[in-house]
Amino acid sequence: ELYNDKGFAVDEFISISSAPFMEFTMLQGFLIGLKKSGREEFFRDVKNFVPKINNWAVCDTFCASVKLVKKYPAETFEFTQKYFKSKKEYEIRFGVVILLTYFINDEYIDRVLDILVSLSSNDYYAQMGIAWALSICYVNYFEKTHEVVSNSNLLKEIKVKSARKVIESLRPTKEEKDFLRKYIKSLQN
Repeated sequence: ELYNDKGFAVDEFISISSAPFMEFTMLQGFLIGLKKSGREEFFRDVKNFVPKINNWAVCDTFCASVKLVKKYPAETFEFTQKYFKSKKEYEIRFGVVILLTYFINDEYIDRVLDILVSLSSNDYYAQMGIAWALSICYVNYFEKTHEVVSNSNLLKEIKVKSARKVIESLRPTKEEKDFLRKYIKSLQN
């Protein structure tokens, strides 16, 4: 309703830097997602919003709302690369959730897996984002994902978390779930 309200200044609202409530920040993110922006404006808005992300809910809902990623996939993929070098928990999670939302497909899977297994963070929500993304990779590209993950230097905690998320999913076969249960045991020995 706000976005369609001709009297509401969307750009002014999303430029407010400090939000008193999480819902305020989420609303800013939703409005960025709804805006019919050109490429430059879209990436400027996203870049300005990412520092406002301070919890997983804001991160994940924002990433799901920025549908213009589909219009600028190559540019978005390149844009996210700087966030994988960050030491900030929610910047890492932002990049990872963008990957899992828009880039787990035939065109990008090899690059996505390379990025995910190269990440290292001791921060819980960054680790959970990585595990979540890997679980989606497993569900869609089981053998390829397992080969890359098992041969990587990825933190053991992330490997275990991703395997557990796959086991909790309804999509993998019983055989795949059993295989991952054995894999988890091998990691814990």
